[in-house]
Amino acid sequence: MAVLVNLWSGRNGEIKRFLERYYQKHIKMDEDVGQWIYIYNKPLEAIDIMTALIDNSDKYNISLCIQVDKGDIHSVTPENCNDIIKALMYLYYEEKPEVTY
Repeated sequence: MAVLVNLWSGRNGEIKRFLERYYQKHIKMDEDVGQWIYIYNKPLEAIDIMTALIDNSDKYNISLCIQVDKGDIHSVTPENCNDIIKALMYLYYEEKPEVTY
């Protein structure tokens, strides 16, 4: 299962600036890129970038939404981020019942 992460901003260079800080390296991207989409096959990686952006939302004017597989698109905000992370963890890392012999 995949998690599609979509970032968008109307401010020139904003997405590039965030991604360069997040990945801690130069990103080859035009300054006028207003939307960035990446499909993560490992939900923990999607959660990492989501929390990095939400934790720094005061520094970046970037909107964030996610889509799990081909499901609905959900806007991620500081108010609902924890609930979305819990839902992703539940979907992908649900505890397996103990097997007793």
